[in-house]
Amino acid sequence: MTWQELLANNTVARTRATKSELENLRSIVARSLRDVTSPGLSADLRFVLAYDAARTLSLMIVRAAGYRPRKVGGHQNTFLALETADPAFSLSSAYFDGCRVKRNTTEYDLAGAITDTEADALLNAVQRFAVDVEDWIRAHHPEFAAA
Repeated sequence: MTWQELLANNTVARTRATKSELENLRSIVARSLRDVTSPGLSADLRFVLAYDAARTLSLMIVRAAGYRPRKVGGHQNTFLALETADPAFSLSSAYFDGCRVKRNTTEYDLAGAITDTEADALLNAVQRFAVDVEDWIRAHHPEFAAA
């Protein structure tokens, strides 16, 4: 999809980001990645925390590009917009969107739906993605690069 298509479908809105907004999003990612390693957490909760970091990292890319996902379907819209921001993120977008569905199951339908293997795999993917996100921001929108 293109930004024009996402705008026409009401998937995103064009809004300018600020450096402080990106810093605030980084603080959310840092909190999630710190908390996910707390001892005694269930696989479900570790998955939810890792997913939150993935979604927030994806949002950082979208916001740096000058767009904001619409509230209705916001998580799914974030991943659609991530791929639009850079097709190099298409595999990450698809993986994280699949995780969105699993996250919804464990948040709204059924406790114990996530295995340790799934939680660990998502956390590993998010840790790699965090590096890619910061590299992308430095390359494409250095005004929003981490201090």
